[in-house]
Amino acid sequence: MKRLFWLTLTMGFFCLASVAQQANDSASNLQIEQVHPPLFSDFTYSIKDINKVLLQWTIDSSTNNDYFIVERGRDTAHFETLGILKKSNGLTQYELIDNNALSGFNYYRIKCMDSVGLIVYSKILQVSSGKADFKFYPNPVDKLLIIETEHFSDLQILNTSGVVLMNKQLQSGVQIVNLSSLEKGDYILRATNRLNNKVILEHLLKN
Repeated sequence: MKRLFWLTLTMGFFCLASVAQQANDSASNLQIEQVHPPLFSDFTYSIKDINKVLLQWTIDSSTNNDYFIVERGRDTAHFETLGILKKSNGLTQYELIDNNALSGFNYYRIKCMDSVGLIVYSKILQVSSGKADFKFYPNPVDKLLIIETEHFSDLQILNTSGVVLMNKQLQSGVQIVNLSSLEKGDYILRATNRLNNKVILEHLLKN
């Protein structure tokens, strides 16, 4: 009887020790998550041309890493290095252009090593390229700009300082935008697809 009592007591002790260890492990994991917040606060893309993709990302200013490795893949399982950027002290916004995006779907992610030696990845972006679903002409333009788009889009014309000078909602198809009110000079044309929020940025010259 005494032997059974001591056996039961011993088993109970080990159970309590196991529960306590699990609690300590959970607390440690929670502490790590709190000390090391996500590295990338933003990662977006813009279509610059049929096969050019502008990648832009923002990081936390307190991160301690030296390089960003931008990777591209045909799918979400196989990636290759597209470019490497060195981190600059005090700079939180970075960008890289893929000048030869693959036809069809491209997948992009950013890889780097954090301050404790762990590999950190950004979210994965899926980008479709190789098909001109938005185009405009002539460029340079005198008065009338012809736009062809396959989607409902929001069009903005900005000056080189980023000030929006014109807003227009575009329907699917061919339409003409009167730019006679703009002075001669350089502008930025920005079109946002309302369906998937894909942004196209292009240089526009007004005669």
